[in-house]
Amino acid sequence: MKRYSFSIVLLLFLIFALPVIIISCFKKTPKELKTESQLYVNVYDSKSSQLVEIEFEEYIEGVVAAEMPASFHIEALKAQALAARTYTLLRMVSYGGNGCTKHPGADICTEPAHCQAYRDPKALGKAYKKIHEAVASTKGEVIVYENGLIDAVFHSTSGGITENSEDVWVNKVPYLRSVLSQYEDHSPKLISTKNISIDEFVSGMMSLDNTMKLDKKKLAGQIQIIERSSGGRILKMKVGNRYFKGRDLRDQFALNSSNFTIDVNKNDISFAVVGNGHGIGMSQYGADGMAQHGSTYREIVKHYYTGVEIAPMESFRKDFED
Repeated sequence: MKRYSFSIVLLLFLIFALPVIIISCFKKTPKELKTESQLYVNVYDSKSSQLVEIEFEEYIEGVVAAEMPASFHIEALKAQALAARTYTLLRMVSYGGNGCTKHPGADICTEPAHCQAYRDPKALGKAYKKIHEAVASTKGEVIVYENGLIDAVFHSTSGGITENSEDVWVNKVPYLRSVLSQYEDHSPKLISTKNISIDEFVSGMMSLDNTMKLDKKKLAGQIQIIERSSGGRILKMKVGNRYFKGRDLRDQFALNSSNFTIDVNKNDISFAVVGNGHGIGMSQYGADGMAQHGSTYREIVKHYYTGVEIAPMESFRKDFED
């Protein structure tokens, strides 16, 4: 009887308990359940001050949603997706990048001035479908120059011509060359003006260099633009007895770009500004204009980034892992 009872207990164990134990042993956490084909990016959310993990292509959707109006042509949105994907991948630690230099532990952050803007793409409502289509149809595609990922920087509006990298920043980058950007007329910030009082101008300049000498009564004769870039941005100017870069004044007085002229009036200073942003790489409004005139996203990308090709991103991960 005891043998019979033992056999029944053993049989019940094999039928019910053993499968549960086996499943428990092999049960994986949600993180472990990710497939090999899935890629996640560590993002520092500047609003919540938290590090969050987002599926890679979902993150790209969020960048496109934040960086470019959903009303833009689908081909322009695709070009933005490639730029955002390449920019992100270049910084990801898992692909050999150095991560976000401002936030340790993060691949990238949501501060537009430092990395890329980001928003929940599904919060766009009906427009989300268009963003999703732009990203999904270009999934896995990145921009390369001589088999290496490029730093796919972009800006709002060039003002008709983009900049050579060395004219705005320090290094000469072969794929960041000055090119025409002729379809930007629909940009609301193609031309802008800003007036500030003479006192505000003098105070602002003194905060840039408190050793400078500036006579309020003779300002018109004390402001001289010395050198401009090929794209029109001011490389060197003289105010009073000191020299400045155009971007010094752009930052100080919150101008849209460093391509500006200055008029000294009786009671104020008037800035007439062309373009919006640093002017390097892809002009977003220019990309939309090209798309409206029949260009594909590949043609847009190859226009704004000189000598580049479009390649699958997975090849870079394999190279890094090898």
